[in-house]
Amino acid sequence: MIIDAHMHLIRKENFDAETYERLKMKLPEDTTLETLVGWLKEAGVVKAVAMGQDMSRIWNTTFGEGYVREAVHKYPDFFVGLCSLEPMDKANRFNQEAFDYFTRAIEDYGFKGVLLTPPYGQFYSNDKVAYPFYEKALEYDVVVQFHHSGQMGPAILAPTKYADPYRLNDLIVDFPELKIVVEHLCYPWTEHLLVLMANDKNLWTDLAMMYDRPMKVAWSLVLAKEYGVIGRVMYASDYVCYDYDCFSAEPANDFKRWIEFVRKGINEICRRCGWPQLTEEETEGILWKNANRLYNII
Repeated sequence: MIIDAHMHLIRKENFDAETYERLKMKLPEDTTLETLVGWLKEAGVVKAVAMGQDMSRIWNTTFGEGYVREAVHKYPDFFVGLCSLEPMDKANRFNQEAFDYFTRAIEDYGFKGVLLTPPYGQFYSNDKVAYPFYEKALEYDVVVQFHHSGQMGPAILAPTKYADPYRLNDLIVDFPELKIVVEHLCYPWTEHLLVLMANDKNLWTDLAMMYDRPMKVAWSLVLAKEYGVIGRVMYASDYVCYDYDCFSAEPANDFKRWIEFVRKGINEICRRCGWPQLTEEETEGILWKNANRLYNII
């Protein structure tokens, strides 16, 4: 059994073609829901936490929030929705429209949380303007997910100073009961994140986009065991579209390869290096049990 704890639903029409052309970046192509669900199920995925990604403040791009609502409505037993928004507007003022949408997303659409991407929106996660969103998430007992990781594309797209995890310390102090997910093992600041996770029982992470860095992943999970936080690490694909970035023209094969890496590849590296290995319970936790504990979806 697999739960994909983090993947994206997009429509090409919601991307700003002029911006992507200027940055010499390829626009992603649409994937039908039927095709995507088929690929995921072929890999053994039984639930997928799906979201868009709001980058409208700087990059005039939203990925496709409507597509997420459509997916959750059409496949309510498969997709778990997170909304995505930016907490401040283009003038750095509190984004009332986004705040109102957050409320609707939880109350009317049944979404389980919100994705915020500070480096793409070029704001700091501990900016007090964003605090009402964290208070609202606490009120509803939903997850706040952050892209707090380095960006491999052009530096201007997501400046690193907005991605570093030091700002998160303010959040876990000010909101100790807030459920927070930091994507991508907070690469490249993974050990710093693990320390924060040891400080805060409500801080989680995922392995999305990390499978082609096998030594980094294996050693990070050894450290997660050492710090006692391995039970809050989750498998995630970060799917955006086929034949794009780390995805091949046949994403089902990518999903299978990454899942097999978690099942067997991590321990093969640990054996070879003389590191502590993951137990079967820890591996199953990463593949589905930890995400299920966070979202209570099975």
